Amino acid sequence: MITEQAYTEYKPMLFGLAYRMLGSAADAEDVVQDVFARMLRMEADQVRNEKAYLAKMTVNRSLNLLRSARRLRETYVGPWLPEPLPDHAPDVAKDPAERKEELGYAYLVMLQELTPTERAVFILKESLGFDYREIAGMLGRTETGCRKAFSRAKQKTEGRLPSAAMEVRHAESRERFVEAFLQATDTGRFEPLVALLLNEVRLVSDGGGKVRAALNPIVGADRVRAFFKGLAAKGRFRNGFRRVRIGGETALVMENEGRVEIAVCLEWEPGGSRVQTIYMMLNPDKLRSLTEAAGEHSRSDPEPVPRVNGVNRHQ
Repeated sequence: MITEQAYTEYKPMLFGLAYRMLGSAADAEDVVQDVFARMLRMEADQVRNEKAYLAKMTVNRSLNLLRSARRLRETYVGPWLPEPLPDHAPDVAKDPAERKEELGYAYLVMLQELTPTERAVFILKESLGFDYREIAGMLGRTETGCRKAFSRAKQKTEGRLPSAAMEVRHAESRERFVEAFLQATDTGRFEPLVALLLNEVRLVSDGGGKVRAALNPIVGADRVRAFFKGLAAKGRFRNGFRRVRIGGETALVMENEGRVEIAVCLEWEPGGSRVQTIYMMLNPDKLRSLTEAAGEHSRSDPEPVPRVNGVNRHQ
């Protein structure tokens, strides 16, 4: 039978594993609770290595859920993006893999582009440090097959995992982008923002059929600027944005009557300092965690949020 100490120790790790596999906080929480519920029914002497066994149960439960949800993903309205979580969400804040990586929302998007098996092997090896023998036992595969899956995943992610030096440059560029974006949404002048974008920049928005969003990625700096200008002209940005932390990086959210309506995250060009992808989350189902965090933010800071030229500048 699993102990309370084991639950406290391993739950953040298992939540992080399931969240990276599924891209959904609610599904990850369901998986972890199911895993612990099953573990409670087992005798202590049935499990030699709690960490490995719990990881095995979590990754396989996640793979099963991905298979059952495959059709839903295929019929999803518009692009499907993973759910953004604030850094101080309880399990995220305690997850050792999250503290190790802090590579941003784009890292989570990148994981979703791998096959489920590649994703499982990559997370277990790269993030959680299991060896190929352990991973093979968890997934019911050969060590050779796991090595090949990891190699394919590394090839697909090559150039998308920034070095420490690039993280410093990206942090500086991110601050410039945030300031330019806040000024642009306040004034309606998006031209200065374009200088921080690649010419072939992509904007991917996820409305999930719940709210209006672009059904296909918008490609090109001029088209992205026109898209933003159109939203601004319709008053879509009238409530202003504020900074939050998602995946160890600064992101932007806009709230309306206590609910987060838009979250904006970025992906940077490999080795450079311009934005190559803008991710806009609009699906209210995937903004619940940010809305809950916004409520905590308001309760902990009851003073009016400072605004400059009508823009929310609270950090």
